[in-house]
Amino acid sequence: MEKESFEQRCVAINNTLSGQPKGQTEQFMYRKVFQPGLITRKYRRRKVFYCSECGSEIGVLTQKECPVCHAKWKGVPTEDKMGTERFYHMELEAKGDIQLCRIYRVERTTWYGKAASSNVWEVERIMYAPTGERKVFARGVQTMSWYYDAFCYGPIKLKREKYSDYYNKAQLRYNLSMITWHIRSLTEQWRYKEINALLNQYDGDTSVLRVIAYPWGETMRKTGQEKLFRYLVNQYKLLPRGSAHALNICTRNHYVIDDTSMWLDNLELLRHFHMDTHNAHYVCPKDLRALHQELLQRKRREDERKAAERREREEQERMRKDKAYADMMQHWPERMGAILTLSLNGNDLAIRPLQSIDEFKQEGEAMHHCVYSMKYYDYNRRPNCLILSAKDAEGNRLATIEYDTKRNDIVQCRAACNGVPERDAEIRELITSHRNDFEKLMKAA
Repeated sequence: MEKESFEQRCVAINNTLSGQPKGQTEQFMYRKVFQPGLITRKYRRRKVFYCSECGSEIGVLTQKECPVCHAKWKGVPTEDKMGTERFYHMELEAKGDIQLCRIYRVERTTWYGKAASSNVWEVERIMYAPTGERKVFARGVQTMSWYYDAFCYGPIKLKREKYSDYYNKAQLRYNLSMITWHIRSLTEQWRYKEINALLNQYDGDTSVLRVIAYPWGETMRKTGQEKLFRYLVNQYKLLPRGSAHALNICTRNHYVIDDTSMWLDNLELLRHFHMDTHNAHYVCPKDLRALHQELLQRKRREDERKAAERREREEQERMRKDKAYADMMQHWPERMGAILTLSLNGNDLAIRPLQSIDEFKQEGEAMHHCVYSMKYYDYNRRPNCLILSAKDAEGNRLATIEYDTKRNDIVQCRAACNGVPERDAEIRELITSHRNDFEKLMKAA
């Protein structure tokens, strides 16, 4: 029988879990997160104080605890009628050799004169294998919301991690800072990694779990690279994948990394220049700052060279286009030939072809359309295109017409801003009545 994969085992565990804690677990989370907290409310109009935990009226504000529910008060009274607080709670438990992190969203709503109501909702599950492999199960996120923790209703499903080409590592969409934690059980692998002590040391920051599950995690702590470990806990997105050999080289050479950010930057620069990251001369430099400055100067020179090459390419492209444009401006009237002499008149209406590319530009700017910007004058792209301009007796522009000389037909007739001309029917009738003139002049051209 084929052995189940880690993902299949995680999916099976996820299907057996319920999304809502019951009874004592929910109360435990509520007390763990919100005790002590701001539980007094003051209603300004009546100047009456209430305990927001049980809703009972309080006679003297100087009391240290509620006489009814004995909840201890903390903080100053507030004039708000309603208050909502939200925190996250994490529990660790073992499922065989798989370490399971269950993350709950714990909310409390208080209202003057009423007892506080709570809501506990599981939003994320992270499962770790002894090898450090991780699978994330979470609820969907409302993508249109401004809040990163606006979760949708629905089942908790497996979330595929997206890999960044720049960092070459997984980046989770669901990154939540925990307020508290509760450890039920740990696997032997995780007991060895001292997860409980780490969480206490880093105030429940779940980034510790990501770093310690990384192959470097235990090595950093065992070899005294505590600064590097602490830096990666705060900046876990900078975990350098595929570079465990560099830390082994530091260990063999008894090299302690003091400036972690500069050392990681050097590692990235060494990879960028395809230099030997297995060489202790580069990985364990005697003068880290000098090596960093040298590599940085080299990177700047490379960037300047690439920028100069890009500017040169852009200049050559611009010159090529300018030359083609100048050539088109020079030969365009010759190509169009006698058809540019065409002039149609009738009923206070004058229609004539655009005589030069400059007139295309003027027409496009005056009529606010794309006859110039889309290069309707380019006979290489539009060999059968003839552009006409219609004006009234006073010389006001009425429409721009595209005429297909091959089909001998009007393609489009546009007013300002690509609108429909008021005298559209008259313009089309006048052009259609002179089709024979178009055909004769095009043959002559």
